[in-house]
Amino acid sequence: MIQQQELPELIEDSIPELSGICKRAKCKNAYDIATQMLKYTSQKVVNSNLAAAQDCCQLAEQLYKKGNNIIRNAIENVFVYSLTHTFFHEEDKNKVNDILPASLYELYRKQLLYSHL
Repeated sequence: MIQQQELPELIEDSIPELSGICKRAKCKNAYDIATQMLKYTSQKVVNSNLAAAQDCCQLAEQLYKKGNNIIRNAIENVFVYSLTHTFFHEEDKNKVNDILPASLYELYRKQLLYSHL
């Protein structure tokens, strides 16, 4: 199980550019890192760098599947929730849906379902 203190090294190995962003933003916990992952992915989608955005989504999926409860909650409540609500243009929303791994897409669907109760 991945712990919060392991996140900086894991991100450095997976997406070095994101690691630098997290260092500059002085990320202190999983929620700070999930916020920077969200910003990074959103920027890549807007700039049509879908390969980089997909890499970050895959990292988020890995963190969700293998992380402790704090990491899982950060990915679900910050990254997935905000990423799927960030874009106003249908084209950008479709891009996100295309690159979002199946397990994270299911989280998104559950959020939609429960938000309408």
